[in-house]
Amino acid sequence: MPDASSPLLEIRGLRHYYRQPDGARHQALKLDRLSACMGDALVVSGPSGSGKTTLLHILAALIRPTEGEVLFGGRNLSDLGKSESSWRAESVGYVFQEMNLLPDFNVLENLLIAAEISNMPRDAALDRADVLLERLGLEDRKKSRPYRLSLGEQQRTAVARAVLHSPPLVLADEPTSSLDAENSGIVMSLLLELCGESRSLLIVATHDESVKRSFPFLVELEKPGKDPSKGVLP
Repeated sequence: MPDASSPLLEIRGLRHYYRQPDGARHQALKLDRLSACMGDALVVSGPSGSGKTTLLHILAALIRPTEGEVLFGGRNLSDLGKSESSWRAESVGYVFQEMNLLPDFNVLENLLIAAEISNMPRDAALDRADVLLERLGLEDRKKSRPYRLSLGEQQRTAVARAVLHSPPLVLADEPTSSLDAENSGIVMSLLLELCGESRSLLIVATHDESVKRSFPFLVELEKPGKDPSKGVLP
């Protein structure tokens, strides 16, 4: 892992395409260059269809880009191979737009399951969970299942789950889309604060103007057009 002054994340010539029913390629994402260091906080914005979620999925090694390079800690994510899932579990915290909390498990169990996947020791996970739940105002809700929580409480639980193991990279996809203005502000303030403390690189995709104003760095994506090429996709 690079030192704090060196780029943790580097993107070069990133493109991603999907095949249309008529055989044409549709460019879903175009990002020529980006670099970010440990502790940076970036917001990714752009119109619907500009590739915000696609970018986060590439950064989480959920999909591979059609073209270009994504280097994390000097390592090309396309070269992870069989270590892809273990790298993701240990290096990435993800706050999903729909929260994706496990409905049959309570708040604490949701956190501990994520900790187990990331190979975090159970005792350390319990201690960290207690601290996070108290700070997030969820201490008295840790035995509650997600359906008993308000939307704001569900999203704060999702934040706690993402940052529990202090991953070097935290991604959040439209984390305030289902929240009112008050809860949106609370969630974003806590996410920025927690990632700042752990020196995690935070990247948030959003169209929310109030969220965009909270971030020091803005990455604006343009909506790509249709590519008439019918060549075989890599």
